[in-house]
Amino acid sequence: MRTLWVEGSPKQHDSLSSALAEEFLAAAPAAAVGEVERFSVWGEEVLRFGRDAAIAKFAPLLGERRSPEQKQIWTAVLGEIDRVRGFDRLVVSSPMWNWHVPHALKAWIDVIVQPMASFTLNERGEHVGTLGEGRPAQLILTRSSAYDGTHPELQDFQRPYLEYVFSLLGYRVETLVVEPTTRWTPEERARLREDALATARGAGAALEPVRPA
Repeated sequence: MRTLWVEGSPKQHDSLSSALAEEFLAAAPAAAVGEVERFSVWGEEVLRFGRDAAIAKFAPLLGERRSPEQKQIWTAVLGEIDRVRGFDRLVVSSPMWNWHVPHALKAWIDVIVQPMASFTLNERGEHVGTLGEGRPAQLILTRSSAYDGTHPELQDFQRPYLEYVFSLLGYRVETLVVEPTTRWTPEERARLREDALATARGAGAALEPVRPA
């Protein structure tokens, strides 16, 4: 049993979304998460999907040959997809940045979302995920404002995007949202943090072992 924690915030221990994920995983039964690998999308070693990768992606569809550099980067892309495929559970923690996800998290998602490698199309032209294969993905999200309809002008591109993309990849997605996180006094911020951490612990403790897909 192996769990991949994808950490979307660069603030690490100073991030509420990261602290929530830590509490969630610490409270979870060992049988439900097993060995946990913490993966920051901000690391220097994280694969970047740049020009050569973009050209390599479409070369076969256009009848073009890949250069040696393009073959090398595409092998690395497929390797990252296979690495993620090797985990039984995903936990993705992320703050909201400018109504969306941090750019480093989006950049990593751009690596692992690849036609024929992590999803395909069925005979009706519908997207079918081949990466998740029915395994669970837990989203742990924080946002400074409340997206409860009180202010309809606020646009939420964080939760819908992450739920859509990991569902498309074939995962069973569950979402824990803490909002609004803006508090104006230290006492209010401390109370929010403690309440949110307790919620994360409760969600983690309720995890069940991964069922076969």
